[in-house]
Amino acid sequence: MRLFYTKPATKWEETLPVGNGSLGAMIWGGTTLEKIGLNEESLWSGYYHDKNNPNAANYLQDVRDLIQNGEYVKAEELIRDNMLGEYNESYLPLGNLKFQFEHNEEIDDYKRSLDLQNSIAHVSYKADEIFYTREYFASYPTKAILIKFTCDKPKLNLSISFESELKSQISYTKDGINISGQCPEHVDPNYVDSIQPVIQGNRGILFDAGLKILYSDGKITQTQDSLQISGAYTAILAFEAIRPMDLNSCNDYEELKKIHCKDYKAIFNKVELYLGKQLDIPTDERLCRLRNGESDNGLYALYFQYGRYLLISSSREGSLPANLQGIWSWKFRASWSCNWTTNINTQMNYWLAQSCNLQECLSPYFEFLKKICKEGKTTARVHYKCRGFVHHHNADYWCNTNPVGLAYGQERGEENCVTWSFWPMGGGWLTSELFKHYEYNPDKKFLRETAYPILKEAALFFVDWVYQYNGYYVTCPSTSPENRFKTKDGLTSCVAMSTTMDLAIIREVFKNFKKTCDILEINDEILDSVEEKLSLLAPFQIGSRGQLLEWHEEFEESEPGHRHVSHLYGLFPSELFADQEELIKACRISLEERLKNGGGHTGWSCAWILNLFAVLEDCDNTYAFLKTLLTRSTYDNLWDAHPPFQIDGNFGGTAGIANMLVQDRNGCLKILPALPKEFENGYVKGLRIKNGKTIDIQWADGKLKDYQIY
Repeated sequence: MRLFYTKPATKWEETLPVGNGSLGAMIWGGTTLEKIGLNEESLWSGYYHDKNNPNAANYLQDVRDLIQNGEYVKAEELIRDNMLGEYNESYLPLGNLKFQFEHNEEIDDYKRSLDLQNSIAHVSYKADEIFYTREYFASYPTKAILIKFTCDKPKLNLSISFESELKSQISYTKDGINISGQCPEHVDPNYVDSIQPVIQGNRGILFDAGLKILYSDGKITQTQDSLQISGAYTAILAFEAIRPMDLNSCNDYEELKKIHCKDYKAIFNKVELYLGKQLDIPTDERLCRLRNGESDNGLYALYFQYGRYLLISSSREGSLPANLQGIWSWKFRASWSCNWTTNINTQMNYWLAQSCNLQECLSPYFEFLKKICKEGKTTARVHYKCRGFVHHHNADYWCNTNPVGLAYGQERGEENCVTWSFWPMGGGWLTSELFKHYEYNPDKKFLRETAYPILKEAALFFVDWVYQYNGYYVTCPSTSPENRFKTKDGLTSCVAMSTTMDLAIIREVFKNFKKTCDILEINDEILDSVEEKLSLLAPFQIGSRGQLLEWHEEFEESEPGHRHVSHLYGLFPSELFADQEELIKACRISLEERLKNGGGHTGWSCAWILNLFAVLEDCDNTYAFLKTLLTRSTYDNLWDAHPPFQIDGNFGGTAGIANMLVQDRNGCLKILPALPKEFENGYVKGLRIKNGKTIDIQWADGKLKDYQIY
């Protein structure tokens, strides 16, 4: 199973990505000039310092009073001017390796491919009647990117150089390239218009990297700005960064490749999906044919396995979790800082992990959450005078948990920044994966040592955050991620009371904490408070058209086709509404209204809608939005297009295909719950269900033929 092309990439969104969880490369496949974009997960701007706002808590009660009096615009302005902290820092590209080949520019038999079953990229072509091949893989055991160039005559002549936008020192020797440098101490987000968006300073992260020549049978020379290899049949190179490569006393390329393939296949080969044959047509042409209305069920299976490949390549034990672009980013000021956006995107990155048998990819998420919990305790205390931990809508390498909005050196937030920044539910949502992990992998040690301490801190914050108003416990101020409503005087605002998503996340956290304590037989001291707050938490509201309301009252929406569908959280990814028919019906009406007004127009939003329809067991719409995801929101290298590139849509789309085939929710196992008529025949092996079980499913003529649970 592979992606393949008959021409080099012409833009980054056509490159082929390889990665080992920490180190990533984007391969262009140029002939006379090959370029490899490089990333290392820990290269971020900034340095550790407190970005919390020590004055924020002084304004909380005033904001609540304004909201209770219906003065939403004034409340938003008060938050913007007094309750926010500095923006996050930015994920940075390491640089580019460039290979200049000396041969004729006239090329024949060009092929460029990514072998998903072995996690190896290939390039091959003929020039001057000489056959050239290149092979690339990012090895997790070796902690390096391995590169092999060959030709069938001793005519491999090339120069090698490295370039970087980071402050760096580069030296060339006959053994390779040595790189050292320092990241800037601050980079503003790309959407902030500032006089000095980049501050180099001297407090940024220091780094070392290098390219090693492991073998060449040609002549090696160097100049001040390049390496040259000439007259060779073969050249074998290895790139390392931050973590020294580990060859385990092995310099044999084929053995290193064998070790890499064994490690990768141990995860990837656990799931097999067949929806139709894999056409021997370039991947970009297959996408084009699909856009033109032709059928290609095999392409959906390829897309599914590509999603699994991307998570294996960007999230392994010891690495950071997959960010907005996994680990692959080429811009110095990447879109949204290429950070962890925790009002949907980071969570969606891991929707496939349980059902698609990728448990090995989850430890970075849990380790990240531990750090967020630690930092979030300070933010909860400083910003809100609450116990427990809080996290807002995004995070960076330094795990800052404050609500952002202040550009560097500024004292008040930018216009409308409260819309996305002031959302103290990010931490609560992140914890949802903890209990889900236990449900799929019943390990009481994990539940006791990892899940319970974090869930308790999340529950403790919500116990303190909610307060009684008109007989119910409410959240205030409350926002619904990135959305706004119209006020009675014709203005717009984003802050109100008890948004539906707030109420759903709090209910889920409280219930997961209670179940955890019950399983572990812990009589926790906050259980009584949790039970009281849960029993009197404000109810969900259904509007005049039968729709589930997004806010606590039926405001007119300022953007009826908004990309977020946050109020449907209880339907999916949560299982909160699984047995609530009235709420499920209201969710469907809300979803249809959102779509009627243009919703689902970004890649990840389309993926969320695909999953919602799968849970609603709506086969036709599930397939329609899967097809839309590929035909409207997918680049030629199958990366998801927000646009720009965001990897969450890939992961959400893969999860959606799994949800078509099997769902294990709220104690009910459903097999082929949303199988579209287009997938008439097929099988899947190795999908995970709860209680540590795995399922294989076969179907024919659109009906279940057989299944095995083991």
